[in-house]
Amino acid sequence: MFAGPIFNDYSSVGYSLLLKKEKAVVVQPNRVVIANGPAFGCILMKDFLQELAKKLNHNATAYENYQRIFVPDGVPPKSDPKAPLRVNIMFQHIQKMLSGSTAVIAETGDSWFNCQKLRLPEGCGYEFQMQYGSIGWSVGATLGYAQSVPEKRVIACIGDGSFQVAPKLPSSLALNHHSD
Repeated sequence: MFAGPIFNDYSSVGYSLLLKKEKAVVVQPNRVVIANGPAFGCILMKDFLQELAKKLNHNATAYENYQRIFVPDGVPPKSDPKAPLRVNIMFQHIQKMLSGSTAVIAETGDSWFNCQKLRLPEGCGYEFQMQYGSIGWSVGATLGYAQSVPEKRVIACIGDGSFQVAPKLPSSLALNHHSD
């Protein structure tokens, strides 16, 4: 089931997601389309979802996961010092590290979405690439940025998938690269 989707090349991974329309229920703002077939008009999304909720068993797992990563606009929530490190807490710490002598490299995806909420102090560098939605670019970009602006501390927010697709560094660079 898709509620309010906008199908484009980015959300469908270049149309390679292989959605099975014959199994899909697409809920649009004013209609519901079932599989490839019937489209029911004059049904508000809000009304449809309220009625659907009455038929489903409550499962808060997705909402609990969302709460673990949610970072309100520029104000990461406080947490118990003994609580597990979660994305929203990590960004609270990153926010405190920022100054005019730092720079942030934000990888495509969740890292970029969370970095967009940081409040950058004057002089703090910020680099991101969303034009092509291509992960992995930030691994090499971090090294290049750190070498080109040695007076700045570079904070790179990169997901693990980026290291799987990033070009391999020559061993001479990898062995000689030092970071804090």
